[in-house]
Amino acid sequence: MKLFAIWFGKLALIATRVTRAGSGTTFPGLLAEKIDKNIIKKLATKIKYGAIIITGTNGKTTASKMLVEILSEEGYTVLHNPSGSNLTRGIASALIQSSNLFGTRLHADIAVFEIDEATMPEATTKIRPRAVLVTNLFRDQLDRYGELDKTAAIVGGSLRGFPMMTTILNADDPLVASLAKYAEGPVKYFGIEDKNINTSSTAAMDSKDCTECGHELIYGNRYFGHLGVWKCSNCEMVRPALNFRAGEIEITPKTSKFKLGMPKEVLSVEMQISGLYNVYNALSAAAGAEVLDSGGASIASALRNFSAAFGRMETFEAEGREAMLLLVKNPTGANQALDAVFSDKKPKDILLALNDNFADGTDISWIWDVDFESIDLRGTRFVVSGIRAEDMALRLKYAGIQKEFIVIEKDIVESVHKIIEQTKKGDTCYIFPTYTAMMEVRSVFADKSDELSELGKVTKHGV
Repeated sequence: MKLFAIWFGKLALIATRVTRAGSGTTFPGLLAEKIDKNIIKKLATKIKYGAIIITGTNGKTTASKMLVEILSEEGYTVLHNPSGSNLTRGIASALIQSSNLFGTRLHADIAVFEIDEATMPEATTKIRPRAVLVTNLFRDQLDRYGELDKTAAIVGGSLRGFPMMTTILNADDPLVASLAKYAEGPVKYFGIEDKNINTSSTAAMDSKDCTECGHELIYGNRYFGHLGVWKCSNCEMVRPALNFRAGEIEITPKTSKFKLGMPKEVLSVEMQISGLYNVYNALSAAAGAEVLDSGGASIASALRNFSAAFGRMETFEAEGREAMLLLVKNPTGANQALDAVFSDKKPKDILLALNDNFADGTDISWIWDVDFESIDLRGTRFVVSGIRAEDMALRLKYAGIQKEFIVIEKDIVESVHKIIEQTKKGDTCYIFPTYTAMMEVRSVFADKSDELSELGKVTKHGV
């Protein structure tokens, strides 16, 4: 069965690319799993140095790409699911593409897999990873996941039964830190220590109570959402000691600088992407790399040369302007992306593209938790687009944006041309799409040589 799964999977990969019916990141794996439900388990055993899984609400794609680049700098040949196809079909597709025809060898010696939170129990059972890294847990797609305690229980349960596996957790997230109780192997923590960062916004504080006794948490510094230096107001629960830390952080709309504290050294890091959340992503990637004893020079070099992941602060040239693409899918991610873009406190040209397809999450109530009110938006011009463009326009109205600064263009492709037109030459426009909207936006810019250029095909069920 394994051979048939590999052969038909490879034929499906070729067929989808030749016919431009897709990029081959999901269908080959879906077909292979139909033929042999254990294909992932069988091929995963061929990964010489094992696999590292990255999961969590926000940051999976960027953190995994950072980790891939660090390990590549160290000389590893890394297997990865780069397009964000993070269900088992995406993992199976990546493994089949890397496998030889007989399934006896992979063209990689280490794997980094981004995994959807709900898929974690199946993924860890089949892959038996060397390490699991959890970025954060926030409310996301309530129609699919439900509330956070359910998501945490799913992820936590996936950590059981692996005494040799290293678990890497975000200590600043009290819910993620609590997952240590599930781990049976070594646990390491990453987080921020910077007294100059302390948000006053109460938006997206999704985990405010102690996971042990239910009393309210107290924060020394709160960085965003419920992430920060926390302790319980009643029991002895407190943020764990950090193995990896970031401090002396400086954020501009396009760059991030910080000191990265490792167990044996401190690195000066400068990245060409913005945002406090990307500092967290870099921290988590460095922690993942340390599992394989990666050196500080490789970590600093890879982060310095890092370019944005698929749809995550990707930039494109467009008619003498620059367009930056920032995927948003929940209030925390949107708030952090907006904070990064407006860190210089200057007016911008903004496109907000809101869809409610299955892949986006059909519940769009999260837009009311995006903290537009905390940002000085005077002079900023908006184009709103997508299936729920009118809902986004209404949200902006309630945020105090005058109607003359809001243009509604439901057609996403047309809205991209409109935002580019209204942006001055030499300036940057910022495009904030949900997932399926991002695919349509990206297809406007993607060159046909880009293997992901055909991902703009959207149905009512998603991409």
